[in-house]
Amino acid sequence: MTKSSGSHAVNEFTKAPLTAEGLTKTVREINAGANEFGQLSHPGRVALIQKVTQQWEQDFVASFHISDDPSKAGEEYAAIEQGDKYPNLSNSVREAVLRRFDDRHGDGGPRIWPQLKGN
Repeated sequence: MTKSSGSHAVNEFTKAPLTAEGLTKTVREINAGANEFGQLSHPGRVALIQKVTQQWEQDFVASFHISDDPSKAGEEYAAIEQGDKYPNLSNSVREAVLRRFDDRHGDGGPRIWPQLKGN
């Protein structure tokens, strides 16, 4: 395999999976050199994993739905913050998702959101 064919394969694979499970499966396939990933060198597979993971994380954060209901949002925030929900998120992605909650309902999380004070 030439270096250019590996680079070509990395450049051609641009669509990240839709789910965390899909991401895990795709990363396993890339690591194993399965199917079309078999033509990639080890550095090419590493680069592709980084690219796919980064794209999935960006898509996940951008499309993450935040409930309009402060109580529901607060419960979900706490579960994500504690790692009970989406336990495999990287810290940077977890923080980005939590910032989206803060953008929607106020800074500081549900413990100090104005809508939940006194509840």
